[in-house]
Amino acid sequence: MITVLTPTYNRSYILHKAYRSLINQTNQDFEWLIVDDGSTDDTKQLIEGFIGECKIKIRYIKKENHGKHTAINVGVKHIDNPYLVILDSDDSLLPNAIEEIDKYWKKYGNNQSIACISFLRKYPNDEVIGKRYNESEIISNNIDFRYNQALLGDMCETFRVEVLKKYPFPVFGNERFLSEAIVWNQIALKYDTVYVNNAIYMGNYLEDGLSKNILINRFKCPKGAAANANIFLLKRFKLTIRLKNAILYDGFSMIANNKCTQYISEANSKTLAILFLPAGLLFKFWLKIVAKKQ
Repeated sequence: MITVLTPTYNRSYILHKAYRSLINQTNQDFEWLIVDDGSTDDTKQLIEGFIGECKIKIRYIKKENHGKHTAINVGVKHIDNPYLVILDSDDSLLPNAIEEIDKYWKKYGNNQSIACISFLRKYPNDEVIGKRYNESEIISNNIDFRYNQALLGDMCETFRVEVLKKYPFPVFGNERFLSEAIVWNQIALKYDTVYVNNAIYMGNYLEDGLSKNILINRFKCPKGAAANANIFLLKRFKLTIRLKNAILYDGFSMIANNKCTQYISEANSKTLAILFLPAGLLFKFWLKIVAKKQ
């Protein structure tokens, strides 16, 4: 069985989209686990209504507000099924999504080196987010395939739950935002992903969403942003990626008042020191942009 995990915060006005997409699945062998990250709207009453309809299996957990990444942590702890897919609260799955996820995990599930099967996402106008591949299936990993080959754009990742239990998202004090890349790239150091050239997920980027406000969120949560940039300093990444993230690491560390050695793993501290000045100039420019948006 597959778990569809939805972290949500004050999204009662749009959660019905995700619900409708799930009750219309061609394969109903799944559960929907909603982790409410401290919503103050009528999310609870809405979910209770969904549960009362008895159309799909639904579980609901409410926690204190501390960010999407902590909601994922809580959800993963409460999952007994072997596989999961994260469905954001403002998005939907195409009717054959669970069927496709089930098909590919049956194909690759016995290969313990594979932690993730990743599908494409598309916009409501049917345009694929990012790029299609040249092959129907490719086995690689998040670092080599997505970053080093610059095949960016959000994808629909489905994971082995046992692997995600080993890699919870770190929590930095009261910071409420952390890029999922920090965990996906850690997993990529030990496990492979199957990239399927097929879209099963439909998403959009709303004005109140995390993606639309990613720059502001990173400035508000600089410790997590610095830790995420540090992952990209590993030698597995191309030099251009490491240089860019060395600047980001320096800059976010300055904002967080951290010493630049705090999160370093394989990073070259001399490189960080050289880039400290350009990082400061870049962040002064970014601060002006953030100030205008707030």
